[in-house]
Amino acid sequence: MTEREERLEEALGRIRQWAHAYPVEVFRPVSEDDLKTAATVLESVGISLAAIHGGWARHILDGVSTICEQALKP
Repeated sequence: MTEREERLEEALGRIRQWAHAYPVEVFRPVSEDDLKTAATVLESVGISLAAIHGGWARHILDGVSTICEQALKP
């Protein structure tokens, strides 16, 4: 295996770790009713559930992007 292939393999492993970081056994799935309740509570203090979801998505994609960028460096 070449050095590049090793870097890419390691990156895939790190991304896989991210994917399994929050297992269902520890963080139970949230029901639609729970999400509606959370949205109502958050909106009462001026925060949208969409903003929180967007923040989570950016955090996840930033982490995966960093892993990829490091692996793809020449």
